[in-house]
Amino acid sequence: MASNWKHLVQYYETDLAGIVHHSNYVRWFEEARTWMMSDMGYDYAKMEADGVLVPVLAITAQYKRMTRFGETVTIAAKVEQFNGVTMTLSYEVTDVATGKVKAIGSSMHAFLDKESYRPIALKRSLPAVHDIFAARFETDQTDGKDGDSIKSTRRARQSIPEFDFTTPSSVSTLHKVQVYETDQMAIVHHSNFIRLFEEARTELMAHIGFTEKEQAELGVLAALVKLRADYKTMIRFGESVTIQAKISGVEGNQIHIAYQILDLASGELRSVGQTTLQAIDLGGDRSFKLADALPDLYAKLEALAAE
Repeated sequence: MASNWKHLVQYYETDLAGIVHHSNYVRWFEEARTWMMSDMGYDYAKMEADGVLVPVLAITAQYKRMTRFGETVTIAAKVEQFNGVTMTLSYEVTDVATGKVKAIGSSMHAFLDKESYRPIALKRSLPAVHDIFAARFETDQTDGKDGDSIKSTRRARQSIPEFDFTTPSSVSTLHKVQVYETDQMAIVHHSNFIRLFEEARTELMAHIGFTEKEQAELGVLAALVKLRADYKTMIRFGESVTIQAKISGVEGNQIHIAYQILDLASGELRSVGQTTLQAIDLGGDRSFKLADALPDLYAKLEALAAE
C-alpha cells in the first residue's frame, strides 16, 4: 500500500509560466519518501543516528499535466525494489480535486555507511531495519500493478548512454555552488542538479535559436515532459562545475537533450542526465508536426543530434 503525502502548491514553487517548476516535483518525491519512512516507523533521523545514509543515485520524472498555485496534490510513494543494498521507489502525483495524474517518477537509492560512504548490506549491519524495509516492499507489491510508475522505476535502473560533448554544437556553462543549493550534509541537493541542467539547456536553446521568446514568436512551446538524472559523485559548497548540454535526438515532436556535469578543477564526472521536450502548437492544433511547421529547425536539430 502506497504512502500518500498531501501537498498544497505554494507560490514560490511556480515559474514565469504560472505552473510548478519541474524540479519541484522531485522535491515532492522527497516529501513523500520522508513521510513513507516515518510511516514505516524508521525515519531519516533514526537512520542517520544508526550511521546510515540513503543517497539518491538516480531520479526519473514524467510530466503528464501542469500543476498550478493553490492546487492540492497527493504524492504516493511505493517501494518497487529492495535487496538490502539498494532500493527503488515509485511516485505518482495526483490532483486531489480531479483525481487526474499530474506526474510520475522514481528514485533509486543505496544504503551507505555514514562515516566511510561505503555501501552496506542492511541484513548484515542492521537486520531489524532490513526487516522493516523488506516488509514494506512485500506490502507495496501486493497490488500487482504494472503501470507507468513501475516502468519508470525500471528506467531508473538503466544507464544513460554516453554522449560526445566535444562537438561544436555542445554548449558549456560554469556554475559556482551556492550555500542555498546544499542540504545539511553540505552537498548539493539532488533537485538542484536538475536546475543546473536547465542553465545549460537555456544556453543550448539560445545557441540553436529556439529560446522561449523565439518559441512564442513561432507559436510553439517546447514543454519539458521527461527527465532523468544519474548522480555519480557529490558536489559541495564552494566548488565550481561545468555543465554541458547537447541535442541527443529528435523524434517527431520530441527533442532529446543530454547533459553532463564536471568538476571544474579536477574534471571528475559529477552527474549525467537527459530531458525530453515536447513541441506543441500554442494555438491548440492537435495535428501539429514540428517537421512540417518548422522544417529548417527540424533539419538543424537532426544535424545536431547526428554530431
